[in-house]
Amino acid sequence: MAERKTRRTGTIRALGRRLEVAGGEVMKAWRTQAKRPDRVGDLSYHGLELAHAGAKLAARSLSRLEEATQPPRRTARHDPHEPAHPARHAPPAPPPARHRPAPRPQEPEARAS
Repeated sequence: MAERKTRRTGTIRALGRRLEVAGGEVMKAWRTQAKRPDRVGDLSYHGLELAHAGAKLAARSLSRLEEATQPPRRTARHDPHEPAHPARHAPPAPPPARHRPAPRPQEPEARAS
């Protein structure tokens, strides 16, 4: 299915912002609930600890992945149009052109006697 440009790009950006704000509000409510001195607060506190540990592990793994996928440094080339690895041998010669065989000379017709 081919992608089409639509006029909804502003809507998609707005949706992203709304999700970000809603996520911030959820986290704020969760942290407020974790301050409660009862079992709900304890449960919320331990849930936040688990979420924090998971986010920390993910961030560490992603930073390692970022370092591992860093492309190596290259030296600058003098001519950007020059190929990186020049050919070591001359390119092969093109195959010889095919010709049709020369037509056979026709024999003179036998005369009827």
